[in-house]
Amino acid sequence: MIITPNTSYAAVIGHPIGHSLSPQLHNSIYDKIGIDMIYLAFDIPSGNLESAVEGLCALNFSGFNVTIPHKEEVIAFLDKIDPMAAAIGAVNTVKIEGRRMTGYNTDGLGFLHSLKGQCVECKGRNILILGAGGSARAIGITLADQTPGEILILNRNRDRGERLAMDINEYAGYGLSRAVGDVPDRIDIIINTTPLGMWPKVLDSPLAGYTFNPETIVCDIVYNPLETALLGEAKRSGCKTVGGLGMLVGQGIKAVEIWTDKGIDDSTARLVYDGLYNTLKKRSQ
Repeated sequence: MIITPNTSYAAVIGHPIGHSLSPQLHNSIYDKIGIDMIYLAFDIPSGNLESAVEGLCALNFSGFNVTIPHKEEVIAFLDKIDPMAAAIGAVNTVKIEGRRMTGYNTDGLGFLHSLKGQCVECKGRNILILGAGGSARAIGITLADQTPGEILILNRNRDRGERLAMDINEYAGYGLSRAVGDVPDRIDIIINTTPLGMWPKVLDSPLAGYTFNPETIVCDIVYNPLETALLGEAKRSGCKTVGGLGMLVGQGIKAVEIWTDKGIDDSTARLVYDGLYNTLKKRSQ
């Protein structure tokens, strides 16, 4: 990599940030599509967020990603917010143009990218989301645009699940979503948005002991480990499964497309995915 005065910069900000795979992901994308750009990671405590955002703008960064705990707080410092990000109530991607900053949310779009990679369609399907946090919100609202049959929310706190269902319905403009207290009989797609099963507690599962219908597609947004306990249980029952790495790659690709106004083809996305997959596979051995 050769850095020159013409090199463009992007970054991820969060706290903590040392575990992030985003620099490897983004720099791999830049290399594959041949753009003169470099991606950095900055650990920014909450009290320094405003000055960090102003600094990235002053330094003429092309944009930056935002992760925990800044996805909601950063909105106050932006000039404009994309309608979907506004509905989600959180921003994970910011584009800088001159001195103006526009916020987007690519979480749900990244998830759709992972489904596309596995040839999974949402139209007309009954979808169950496990969890009602930020990721569930982004995925639920994004799925509302895919004309599913129904979006159901299963969360330990039923009230929180009902609030998310109401927000999805408000975004969709009709009664698309509702909260449930258990896994319904007729479900086509299950999506785990909770951290259960994430390293180091890899034996945890949000549906431990559940008997899967082999016709159900089971997704998990956790990517470390590559195959969670939930996905292992589902696969043994004959279900098609979708892991979380594809969503991570999809988020990154959508961010780069926003910053550069360049589309990234599926073959490039696959090369980036394979590189990250091999990295995580080696780490787990």
